[in-house]
Amino acid sequence: MLPDSFPQAAARHLYDAKILLDQQRWDNAVYLAGYVVECSFKVLVEVYIPEGKTAVKKYGHDLTELQGKAIDRLRLMYPVLMQLPTSQTQGTKLAENHPGRRYYKSGIWNQTEAEEAVNRAEEIYQEVITKLVLDGIISSNEF
Repeated sequence: MLPDSFPQAAARHLYDAKILLDQQRWDNAVYLAGYVVECSFKVLVEVYIPEGKTAVKKYGHDLTELQGKAIDRLRLMYPVLMQLPTSQTQGTKLAENHPGRRYYKSGIWNQTEAEEAVNRAEEIYQEVITKLVLDGIISSNEF
């Protein structure tokens, strides 16, 4: 099995989500934006939870669990992470049925919803991945 790289995957999905947004492919832009968030949260779990890879598998694709229980646990273990915003995906389509939405029929999302999802995914990416790189916790060579 090939090794996972959640930072690389988050960056790749964000890049592609933006391209899809520019191409007015709203559904797939929202879909990939969800993976940006998922991979960003998984980086936090890998870095800060001692079980690392095992913990990542435990949370699977469940954004609610990742941004809920996993982030709450991290905040208890590492108070410096209290600066992470709560309800990361609230108010966006990112909060709805990830990754099950990959099977939705076309035309579910509109431009505004897709833009909000991709923009919020980028904010989360910057808040998590970029901060970890700048703090020296993960290497920029990871990309």
